[in-house]
Order: sequence, then structure tokens, then C-alpha cells
Amino acid sequence: MRPSTALFALAASSSTVLARPGAWQYTTDLEIIVSLSNADKGLGSRTGFLQGQRQEQPPDNSKGPFKTVNILVGKNVKNKDIRCKLIAPGGQTIKARRGEKNIDQTFGDGLKGEWAFLEDSEVESIICDPTFKKGDGSGNGGNDGGNAGGAANTVVRVVLSDQATETGVAFELDATKRDELTIKPSTIFSAIEIQAPDDVKDKLRCQIEDHAGKFIVAKRGKNVDTTFSDAKKGAWMFKDPERTKVAKITCDPAFVANPIGA
Repeated sequence: MRPSTALFALAASSSTVLARPGAWQYTTDLEIIVSLSNADKGLGSRTGFLQGQRQEQPPDNSKGPFKTVNILVGKNVKNKDIRCKLIAPGGQTIKARRGEKNIDQTFGDGLKGEWAFLEDSEVESIICDPTFKKGDGSGNGGNDGGNAGGAANTVVRVVLSDQATETGVAFELDATKRDELTIKPSTIFSAIEIQAPDDVKDKLRCQIEDHAGKFIVAKRGKNVDTTFSDAKKGAWMFKDPERTKVAKITCDPAFVANPIGA
């Protein structure tokens, strides 16, 4: 049973529960609430999770796109350090920021408020798990004070977006070698932006395929190509086809420009 659905629906419709706020408060105090929001679009979702076990649920009310997530740990929950993660429709884990340098893909309460998505995104699934740790997959240890490690950045971010639906989803791949990522069938996109480390901004290129295995052609300025670079010049707009689902992303230092006639 999905406890959040039953409890929130009951709170909204039952005079018995509204007349007994103490009972409702007690239930909330034993839960972890994951609150998603997008104030610009008036979207919001509150999903409740029980303590002491791994649980995965879709967001209540709406899948977004959202801008922020807030983890609210009830005062009677024993594990105050419980963390949750968000999964986008393509199957990738959503990353968010709290503070100037604290970027992570698992989110805790810590009485520090909301986390802001790095890119607006729909949320397909929410997972709360007592085994999740601060800094899981973040690259900076999830420390609020920032990353003092000084390690070179070896990650390239590939951002797929669609202006018509105002959707943007970021994927991360290895920038030092050939790396491939298969995407589950999901959202239709119309643009790709490569955000590469400074030392390979002009060299590293990526390509994308649709579900038929066809390379997607995109255009940036006068350049039309099937491999795409950062070069500090922004997004490439899909040309053939102009909007489509993406099945696979490949980034490879061996890729070179492959211009085709506009």
C-alpha cells in the first residue's frame, strides 16, 4: 500500500481526520516526506515514506517538471540521516544543489531546506533508502562546505532538452574515454548541449541515436553534424528529425567533426 496516497487523500477529504489534527500529525511525524515543487508552473507533489526500509514510489499528484526537492524527516523518525534519490523518466539519477558547492544525487533533510535541481526535470520515481550515503555519485562528497580535493574534472554532462515541453534532462559520462549510455524510452527531445571539462571543451564530441539506431543530426549556427562538441557555443538543435526520443548517448575522444550539407 502507498501510505502517502492514502494519508494525504484522507487529510484532504475526511472531516474525521481534519477534526483530529493530533492523529494526522502523529502519522506525519513517523514519515519521511519528499516534497517536489515548481513554483513557476504551480506544480507540486508530496510523497510519504515509512522509516526503516527501502521504498520506491512514483510522485503523488504530478511528475513535473520540477525545480526543487525538499526532504522532511518526521521528528519521531529514528534515522534522521535518511536520504532519498530521484529518478528521471530516462532512468538517470537527478542531481541537485544545496548551498554554493554542495551537489549530490542523494538528498537529506539536515534542517537546511530545499535542494535545487541542476536542470528542471520530470520525476518518474522516488527512492528512500537507509543505506544511501551523503555524496553517493556526487563527485564532491556532498559536503556543504565545498570540495577541497582539487581533482581534475573527468565528467562530461550531456543535456537533452525540448523547448515545447520545457523539459531538460542532464546525463553524465566519462570524459576521458569512450563511454556509452543507454536511455530508457521516455521523453521527446529537440536539442542537445555538451558541457565538457575545460581541457577538452573544443575536442571531446558526443553523438546520439534514436530507437531505430539512426544517428540524430543537429545544427548549431551553420554547422550541421552527427557529432557534437561544447566549444562554449551552447546547444545544438535537432535537424533530422527535429524532435525525437533518444535511445543512446556516446561520447568518445576519438570522435571528430562529421559535417554534412545543410
